[in-house]
Amino acid sequence: MSDFEETHSKPSAEAELPPYRQTDTVSQRPSAKPPIWLWPVLAAVLVIGVLLGKYWGNDSNAATDESATSNSVANDQATGSDASIEQSVLSVETISPSQDDIGSTLSADGTINAKDIANVSAKVNGVAIERILVEEGDRVRAGQVLAVFDTDAMEQKVLQAQADVAEAEATLANASADAARVLPLIDIDAISKQEADRYRTSEVRARASLQASKARLSNQRLTLENAKVVAPVSGIISKKMVEVGQVAGGDPLFTIIKGGVLEWRADIDPKLIGDINVGTPVQVSLPGGDTVMGQVNRIAPTADNNRQITIYASLASNSKIRAGMYQTGEFLLGSTSTQTIPNSAVVSNDGYDYVMLVTESTTRDDRSMGRIKQQRVTLGERLGESVAVLEPLPSDSRIVKQGGSFLNDGDLVRVVDGVTQTSKPVQAQP
Repeated sequence: MSDFEETHSKPSAEAELPPYRQTDTVSQRPSAKPPIWLWPVLAAVLVIGVLLGKYWGNDSNAATDESATSNSVANDQATGSDASIEQSVLSVETISPSQDDIGSTLSADGTINAKDIANVSAKVNGVAIERILVEEGDRVRAGQVLAVFDTDAMEQKVLQAQADVAEAEATLANASADAARVLPLIDIDAISKQEADRYRTSEVRARASLQASKARLSNQRLTLENAKVVAPVSGIISKKMVEVGQVAGGDPLFTIIKGGVLEWRADIDPKLIGDINVGTPVQVSLPGGDTVMGQVNRIAPTADNNRQITIYASLASNSKIRAGMYQTGEFLLGSTSTQTIPNSAVVSNDGYDYVMLVTESTTRDDRSMGRIKQQRVTLGERLGESVAVLEPLPSDSRIVKQGGSFLNDGDLVRVVDGVTQTSKPVQAQP
């Protein structure tokens, strides 16, 4: 039998199986080995898959990080909002106005002058100054020599006057002797009356000549003595208007402040002098922040051309005061009770002065809280670290002691007693 017949005449066992059994049978057949060239392809596909997996993984992580960052920013914003709300509460120290006894004063500007002066002039004329023994500012006593003129010519005149006196004395002696010898002869008519009168006249003239010579001598001695310029009073040399070699004339050579006493002269409106009397103390400022005390010694009886009244106050001795200085002073009129607050509590704005009051006080979590109320005030004289309040505040007012410029009307603050603030007036509490 041929192959064809053998093939088609006997169906195979596999062909005789039902269709649902053929699959299992086929699966049970041994598989053929894959070709060698397929292995590199599979390796390349595997590498590509690993790389794609890493790329997709990084994108996923970036998305996760971005989401985390967004959540962190949101949390930070929320935390910052909470922090800003917390920082809006400031810590302040409060004080109450105080009532102090403040001296009532009246300020004025005035000039310091010598109370009394003495002008020293030369008592000789046409003579040059030889020596000057004092300078401006020197304190002198009465009778002290201030300057000396050239006395050579004066001494010569004194010697000449002395010689004239001696000659007049000799002439007088001779005339007296002649008269003593001749006049007795008239009793015996030995001489005539005319001759006797001539002897008498000669004696009288000689005596008169002697007196004149003595007068000239005394005058020359006085001129020599006047060649020394002496102080007529005790005091301080305020001006020196002479130099060595200057020829004396009629102008003063020196000016002396009698006793060295200076006074402050101030012009006051007549409406303001009601409380000023003789004896009222004064305090005059000096350069360098110093002051000198004094006392009113007289008040001008009439007003000057500017309708002002001049007040004269004697000043105590002080090395810094000089005649001619223009200084501010105060008349101390007594003391009055005035409300004061620290300078640090005042806030100036737009030309006005304010204080920050703490109102609506409450307690939260054992913390004293309050609201800021801006209160305008009218201030008076500044006294060191305090200032007077002309329109008093309630005595129980709670005023922010310092740092009010950091606060606004309506701000919520925390009140802390005894807070010491050095670098910043007000500090935010975390």
